[in-house]
Amino acid sequence: MTTCITYANIQITSTLTFAAACASAGITVLIGNDLGQCSQNHCARFETATAMAFISWFTISPSFLLNFWTLASR
Repeated sequence: MTTCITYANIQITSTLTFAAACASAGITVLIGNDLGQCSQNHCARFETATAMAFISWFTISPSFLLNFWTLASR
């Protein structure tokens, strides 16, 4: 039972991290390209935060896939 809870936690964490990265990318594109207000806002910081969010998702993804594979092979 504990292992199923751990697998579920990793799946939820991976999904939420990807959703947050996509939302950050959407806000960055909105401010930078659509509104053209990069001079008033800190676009470089937003872009760096978005890149870090995707990097953290890429590091979580192998753990999610391996745990899902282990769960499916039972």
